[in-house]
Amino acid sequence: MSAAPVLLPNTAESQMDDLLSRVCEEIQLSPTRYQQAVDRYMTVCEWLEAEGPVASFRPSLYPQGSMRIGTTNKPFGRDEYDLDFVCEFLVSPALFSSPMELLKLLESRLLQHKIYAAILERKNRCIRLNYANEFHMDILPACSDSSSGIGCVVVPDRESRWWKHSNPKGYATWFDQCCQLAVHVMMAERARIMAKAEPVPEQEIAAEKAILKRVVQLLKRWRDLYYAKHCELAPISMVLTTLAASCYRGQRSTSRAISDILAQMVAMAEAAKPRIYVLNPANPKEDLSERWEDPEQYAAFVSGIRELQRDWTRAMALVGMQHVSKALEKLFGDPVKAALAKQANRLQELRGQSALRVTPAGIITAAPAISVPMRRNTFHGK
Repeated sequence: MSAAPVLLPNTAESQMDDLLSRVCEEIQLSPTRYQQAVDRYMTVCEWLEAEGPVASFRPSLYPQGSMRIGTTNKPFGRDEYDLDFVCEFLVSPALFSSPMELLKLLESRLLQHKIYAAILERKNRCIRLNYANEFHMDILPACSDSSSGIGCVVVPDRESRWWKHSNPKGYATWFDQCCQLAVHVMMAERARIMAKAEPVPEQEIAAEKAILKRVVQLLKRWRDLYYAKHCELAPISMVLTTLAASCYRGQRSTSRAISDILAQMVAMAEAAKPRIYVLNPANPKEDLSERWEDPEQYAAFVSGIRELQRDWTRAMALVGMQHVSKALEKLFGDPVKAALAKQANRLQELRGQSALRVTPAGIITAAPAISVPMRRNTFHGK
């Protein structure tokens, strides 16, 4: 006969990690919405790769950012969420007299589609498709830049009217490697160029996600709440993701990883003069933190991350999950309530099965460690 599944390990830290995992489950996209995005992506890929002005340039389409690395969150304060994809043209950028030609080429093909023409919006570096009450799909046109390294590309920038360096594939590979620090296994090279659309990775449930992915999801959720009234000052996801991954040292606990990462971020902010420079690890020519050239934006990040570290440290020092959860609600919002309720329901189920134990340290656990069985709750009176 198999033993009852272990839900809550026998330490306060791992019980906290269980709660944080449940919070991540609450804030990530539902399987239905995720599949909806994948379906829309594949349809756009088919249109761009079909006979037309784009197909002759051998476009290679692939997801980038949070969709690729598995850190996409539900939107906060709005119904739509953002999904980022790359349309890489396997030609030299010298083929175009101006970077704007590449942007116009992608735009012209999408305008030939009745549905896309009605929801199209040209942005600074990409073409956005606005699916009402669903999501925004940002398609970034790019040209191969193999001289700068494997997976490197250049993308058009309307403001500068020139090319900007990037490496979405290389960045994803680097992030995957950072995630694997927890199990000391480095990911294999995944930046090979493909002639057809690359699939979107299957969505992971939060409990199966790497520790670093959970940390990034929680940091992004905090960012959305903290800067809700001043969205223009919020640090972009790529900056938070890169800083978190750079500071990650393979901690096997989500709560401990957050504590250590925040401490390093604050130390970096205090030591950096005039500011922290967050470069793409796969292409140092790309400054992911270029918005921080604006002193107000950088100051907003520094003050925010300092406050987050103070609040997080206080929350971790509290005793009792109810007190801790209230402190976490301030940082991550309502998903904490839902996560705590699910954790409590699971505890009640185990209590009913007489599967819970209390360790000598007073920790409630389902592990068959040295412990005392908890009495089943059969009190029905006042």
